[in-house]
Amino acid sequence: MVNLALIRNLIRTGAVLSAAIALSIPAGATAPSLGDGQGSIPSTPGTTAPPTSSQLSRTVLPNGMRIIVKNEPGSTLTAVNVFVKVGSDQETTETAGIGNFVAQTLLASTGSRTPETIQSEIADLGGNVTVSRQPDWTYISSLTIPDKFNDLVSLLADVLKDATFDPEAVETQRTSILSDIDSGQASVFDRVYNNLRGDLFSDTGYGLPSLGSARSIQRMPQSQLLRYYRQYFIPKNIVFVVVGDVDSAAAVDTITRDMNDYDPTLRGSRRKPPVQNPLPILTSDLPAVHDYDTDLSEVCVMAGFRAPSMASEDYPALQVLNALMGGMKTSRLFTNLREKQGLAYELGSFYSPQLYAGDLTAYVFAAPNQFDPTTKKSSGTMGTIKDQLLQQVASFQSTPPTKLEVERAKHYLIGTYKIKHERIETRASLLGIAELTSPQGAQADIDYPKNLNAVTVADIQRVAQKYLVHPVISTIEPDPHNGGVASE
Repeated sequence: MVNLALIRNLIRTGAVLSAAIALSIPAGATAPSLGDGQGSIPSTPGTTAPPTSSQLSRTVLPNGMRIIVKNEPGSTLTAVNVFVKVGSDQETTETAGIGNFVAQTLLASTGSRTPETIQSEIADLGGNVTVSRQPDWTYISSLTIPDKFNDLVSLLADVLKDATFDPEAVETQRTSILSDIDSGQASVFDRVYNNLRGDLFSDTGYGLPSLGSARSIQRMPQSQLLRYYRQYFIPKNIVFVVVGDVDSAAAVDTITRDMNDYDPTLRGSRRKPPVQNPLPILTSDLPAVHDYDTDLSEVCVMAGFRAPSMASEDYPALQVLNALMGGMKTSRLFTNLREKQGLAYELGSFYSPQLYAGDLTAYVFAAPNQFDPTTKKSSGTMGTIKDQLLQQVASFQSTPPTKLEVERAKHYLIGTYKIKHERIETRASLLGIAELTSPQGAQADIDYPKNLNAVTVADIQRVAQKYLVHPVISTIEPDPHNGGVASE
């Protein structure tokens, strides 16, 4: 599942966008090239696409590994991100959370480096090497000075080729993950959203909890982590991204040299990978999920819709629709439910696209009761909030936004895009996400503002009518007599 902590942070900062904000491919758009604006990034196996005015190069090695290098002359830092394409599709109820478990223990040890050695080397590199997991990939994010680039690549290559998952580190992380699972159950946002995702993607790995369950994590031996690593951490699943004041050819040579003894025939599965197609949009309603908590002093209502993946031609229009719906302070939810009706103290929406599908979700937090000054009585708010939330969402199908509103939303999104790109490590991250998910590859990140500006009022109404159907409703409210979960 998606990174809930990231979503909550984006909500608090008002930038309710997915981590892949830089990706967009408007309907009918072609893939512009780096030089003349026509075509795509040229590359052939074993060759490097020459840098152009944007200094972006793409190399595909004979073993299938991809290397993206963006030369930024004068940069005092160098970011190296490594993406491994493996995620929720490879998990089941019994193995739920294994991807996250592997990510959290990946830097523990290798055949030639002890835990202490790795930690010492990371400190010497500047202390900025971390591993995290998203629904469709695991990625290593690292940052160092240019003079340490070769040392950093050497460490990353060793971790990718020969991680051994130190048993003591595995047990330490097991305890930490179980604690996180426990904490997640205490978060109202997490509980309601996990219930929603479980319903919305019940037929896919996206519906599984990203941390796993207490049962699956407790039963997962170190040997199982090692098998997962050996099966999926293979060259054809790996993308290296380098951003900084580096020579593209030299960077590719360094990575190639350190990964040269990586024999792909000794790892992975002999079976052909399953064909992975975008998940279809729902064609019928699903049961709502209603949760209770005896200690709760608020209600929460979420309405989630299955939306397309990052590669969809509708991706940019959905980004704008989300901003108009609840992703910024002038959105319909904020204006109509909070400012005009005073129904909520926290609300918004977010679009979480992944590799094969995503969700567009609107939410409201409010007091469980509302005082009516006319009748001088208090009444429950749950029913009213749910009706009003769905009404505001549905309004985009019949009442499109004005051209001015659309332009304002696009300016907001492009401004957020520019802010995100101020950090070199984020630029590297977004190039890697684009390479993994977009038909345009890494170039999609660079083309984001241009593609976003192509969105029209008609596009907003079209995607609203196409995707804002068959919502999954997930709610929670105080209840002194019931502590369980029930379907309506």
